[in-house]
Amino acid sequence: MRALLLFLALIPLPALAEEILLSGPPIWESAPLIELVETQPAEGVTFTFRPWASPEKLRKMVMADAPLLAVAPSPTAAVFDANGIGLKVISATITEASISIVGRGDEVASLDELQGASLALPFKGYLPDLMMRRIAAPGPESWQPRYTGSLVTAMQLLLAGKVDTAMLTEPMATLALTQDPTLVRRADLCVLWREATTLADCPPAAAVIVNATLYDRPEIREAYRTAFAALAGDPGKAAGLLARHFPDMGQAKEGFVRIRALDLPMPERADALARFYGAILDVEPAAIGGKLPDPDFYGK
Repeated sequence: MRALLLFLALIPLPALAEEILLSGPPIWESAPLIELVETQPAEGVTFTFRPWASPEKLRKMVMADAPLLAVAPSPTAAVFDANGIGLKVISATITEASISIVGRGDEVASLDELQGASLALPFKGYLPDLMMRRIAAPGPESWQPRYTGSLVTAMQLLLAGKVDTAMLTEPMATLALTQDPTLVRRADLCVLWREATTLADCPPAAAVIVNATLYDRPEIREAYRTAFAALAGDPGKAAGLLARHFPDMGQAKEGFVRIRALDLPMPERADALARFYGAILDVEPAAIGGKLPDPDFYGK
């Protein structure tokens, strides 16, 4: 028996695959991470996905020792960096046609054409609110905010006729239009943003971040970009992927089909993300940690 145990001890064991945690919220931008789980494209690496439910839970994941690749709201990533939490942005994501101003009436080219109409938003001081305020200050000549606590509530209030308009992301914008044929897309947020800021890019509202354990891993970046490209060519596929972890997203395909997704790799496209941060800094400095991030944040 001792000889057998000695023999077995001399047999080399297969190397354990490195586990990399992926995390994101229920939005289109998280789908490329789930595609990595489905395809497992990196040799010697096992990708697993776990949603984050709050910025605080995401912060704890970033600070943990486990390797992490995650989708975060762009301002949240900047706040983490400003507070000394080690991370880098490897990409930012633009999803054109994913956010609409939905309501009853004609299309508008600027927010002053809303003439003080009520506009439902989820939370005061969060990214949708900040983008709207950068486009045009609220007031009786433009728009009046109605904070609802959730995007779903915004859609419900609009359908019930209790607000004039609502900022809705896909797939909720398409769902609202399907349920009430009197509703229309009165404006595309990207169009309003470009007009108001003179920036060429739509808001890169999502940042793909890694913690310190994955700073210098070009193969992980390449795997992510390949997964992103596969979904950008077929944006409706994201609904099925997201439904594996967020069952309610199974109905999202019709809304996702119209999305035009653009990957902004870092540091090559750091300029686009930095300009977006500059626009938010003008509205609410605290939303990005009080200052623009340093070059290291963008992987430079």
